[in-house]
Amino acid sequence: MARNSRKNVLLTLWLALPIAIFAGMVAWIFESKGRPKAMDVAPVGPGAGDTGGANALGEWLAGRDPNRVERANIARRQGQAVDPFWWPGGTRVVVEAAEGRGPVSMGWVDADTGLLRSVVLRRDGGEARGGWGAVLRDHRPAEGSLVYVSANGLTQRIRDGVGEVVDDAGALVVPVSVAPVPVGETATSEPLTVALPLSPG
Repeated sequence: MARNSRKNVLLTLWLALPIAIFAGMVAWIFESKGRPKAMDVAPVGPGAGDTGGANALGEWLAGRDPNRVERANIARRQGQAVDPFWWPGGTRVVVEAAEGRGPVSMGWVDADTGLLRSVVLRRDGGEARGGWGAVLRDHRPAEGSLVYVSANGLTQRIRDGVGEVVDDAGALVVPVSVAPVPVGETATSEPLTVALPLSPG
């Protein structure tokens, strides 16, 4: 008898399941009517609101950050000026310095370690376009960083517990801010050029 009643309960539940599912769907429809439409929600993720991330895998396989590539594509279409140090194709740094000065060094303080990182720029060589220059890809300042540019070397020293950047003669090198650079028609796979002045010091 108990076995038959258990079968009856299971059969009743099984038959009631479609009705419960239908009731749940109706409740979900009425509940979602008050929410904003999905098309009105802010886009999220690589390529969101643009390509839908359709080429994100290809960019990732090419060694580029899909989020940066999509951000760069939007900047190109909208004719924006951007911080050159996040550009996915790298950053071409150019410094105009008088003949006989150099080699020119560019440095920045690493946000994570607090230590000076620097690169020595090359004279001409096709990269500098008439000055000192280099193309930076992985080894470059973080977005929004202040930079130091000196024709007399760069060194970091600690004085009274405070870090400062000096040149090889011990003179203080003052950091310069990097203005946003117009993107123009620069491809996302090509470096974006920024012209920097020698730091005052």
